[in-house]
Amino acid sequence: MRADMKEQLREWKQQHREATGYGKKKKRRKKARKGKSERLTEAEIKDLMGTNRPIYERHRGAFRQK
Repeated sequence: MRADMKEQLREWKQQHREATGYGKKKKRRKKARKGKSERLTEAEIKDLMGTNRPIYERHRGAFRQK
């Protein structure tokens, strides 16, 4: 290639990039910071899971508390 052709090609590439936005960096979202985690006691966790609730079962057609 001749020097003037290379120069023309460089100019065309420059104009093409500006027109299409090629090569520009995209804005990225910032990650949300994690807050401090809430520390729960074992009793609070069991209460949330419902382990200390009454359990009912059928016995001879009636519901009875276990």
